[in-house]
Amino acid sequence: MKIYKAAIIGLGPSGLAVNKILYGESFNEIIAFESEDINKRDNIFGFWLTDWMKPFEKIIEKKWYKWTIGNKIIDVTHTSLDKPYCVISFKTWKKFCLETKNKLEIINKQVVKYYPEKNYFKIITADEKIYYAENIYDSRSAKEKKGELLQHFFGINISVLDNTFDENKLTLMHFTEENNVLHFMYILPFSHNKALVESTVFSKDVFHSSWYREKINHYLKENNIIKFKEQSSEKGVIPMFFAEEKKSVNSNIFNIGIRGGACKPSTGYAFSFLIKQIQLLKNSKKNYVNIHNFLERKMDKVFINFLKNNREDGRSFINLASNLNGNEFQSFMMGESNLLTKLKIINSMPKLPFIKQLFK
Repeated sequence: MKIYKAAIIGLGPSGLAVNKILYGESFNEIIAFESEDINKRDNIFGFWLTDWMKPFEKIIEKKWYKWTIGNKIIDVTHTSLDKPYCVISFKTWKKFCLETKNKLEIINKQVVKYYPEKNYFKIITADEKIYYAENIYDSRSAKEKKGELLQHFFGINISVLDNTFDENKLTLMHFTEENNVLHFMYILPFSHNKALVESTVFSKDVFHSSWYREKINHYLKENNIIKFKEQSSEKGVIPMFFAEEKKSVNSNIFNIGIRGGACKPSTGYAFSFLIKQIQLLKNSKKNYVNIHNFLERKMDKVFINFLKNNREDGRSFINLASNLNGNEFQSFMMGESNLLTKLKIINSMPKLPFIKQLFK
């Protein structure tokens, strides 16, 4: 009977981080279970360059020191010289995380259950095969919950005529007028003629891909981009609620990723936080670490409740951007804002609706 040092359930970005950060320098045998073909996945992860992300700076594929937030009437431009907005693709992250000293065996099967047996775990897959491991790292999570907001998106990577895009400035949020949903366009210009153009929605229901495509085509047409070639597409759903599981009483079971509370629900940013989570686990003797402090979580809940119960067209985000400089804005988005910035954020929001949500 073979007993692996660890079993990773779900080989997304957090599962890959476990392999690299926790076991990459060891010679342990690790097993990972992933029901989907990760070789077909290549979406883009965005984040601002924080101290905990600097160890991965060499694999960053693009940096922007300038970004805009606005709508058809106003554009707010932010600049940060020392903490730029960055992207890493899933393909690059996967390659980086699989280059390790340890031995990783990937099983393309779904895990249906696992339970402790003596000093290891018995893992059973959908085809009733049995595997054994000393530690469990579980990244499976519920990304949808009745009555809760979701951030869902669909984007296309396009190539266009020369000098169409300003490759030094990204469009972080360009809000459009929609019925009953908050919608914005997210544009990452990788060069003067290549970009990711993404339609993003905050709502309780996910839409058909044709809905997002219509918004993308309308945005491109409004910006006189008629001729373009679609290279690839990506889509996803991120919960705008705290989706973490309860802390396991078994010290050898680690809930990671969104399941472990890594996502920042008010912004939908998850990638850099889940890496921070694995870094903290490496230096902890516990099976759970707090990624977001109490005040950040409280502000997130208030903000999400405001979005759930009020009609929002993006003006609150634009007001927020108007009242913060680039460094303050990125610190808010990455959960590192100081008290003064938090007060500026609170002052930017509609007072009465926010006070009502504060006491709910």
